[in-house]
Amino acid sequence: MKILIFSIVLVCFSLSSNHVWSMDLDPNEIRGKSSKESVTVLQNRYFLKTLRPEAGLLVGAILDEAYLETRTFGARSGLFFNEWLGFEIAMTRTSVTDSDDRRALNKLKYKPLTSSDAIPPGDGTVETVVSPDPEVNAIHGMTDVSAIAAPFYGKLNFINRVIIYTDLYTAFGVSRVETDQGEKLAYTIGAGERFYVGKNWSFRIDFKDRIFNESRAGTESRKNSYAFDLGTSYFFN
Repeated sequence: MKILIFSIVLVCFSLSSNHVWSMDLDPNEIRGKSSKESVTVLQNRYFLKTLRPEAGLLVGAILDEAYLETRTFGARSGLFFNEWLGFEIAMTRTSVTDSDDRRALNKLKYKPLTSSDAIPPGDGTVETVVSPDPEVNAIHGMTDVSAIAAPFYGKLNFINRVIIYTDLYTAFGVSRVETDQGEKLAYTIGAGERFYVGKNWSFRIDFKDRIFNESRAGTESRKNSYAFDLGTSYFFN
């Protein structure tokens, strides 16, 4: 987390020296002599990302755990073969704590009536007292290999002074998920948006679903593990 914050501060510090933020291509180059001539085609990006290795950091959370609070942090790297198709590898670890609901349930105590753990009174021992602890399968890490398709490109103009390039993309792939029940092979699908700060740095917002099988109440069931993360990346020249 400290590394991510440091990267954001470093990027913001460099904005004043990056002309991409202060101006775009000269409108006269595409409008011609008439300032009233309309522009019907969006200008190409000021820079390209083809065959430029990318490395970055991420922090986030798994969203759909009822009895756990799972925060994520990790690193990723990737490469685009052209302007809209590439691949990415991400390695993520987690920090898992009990949710308020699970802590509240664990404060409840009762004596089982029909459980094999119940000890008959009168034998000189104390009866078993248990809590209604819910069944959980915590996730401790993920390793994702994904294909990235980014066919949508656009630009945001802020008060006619700052231009931010942005991509919308989707991701498909596989993941090795480390859980309390062992390693699981998951299929992944995701979507995200990238905001470029100049031609090297970018900030990312990602949403991903990892789909795998786990045991619930002694039976196999499908699990959709939804995750959301924020990150920063650097494209090497």
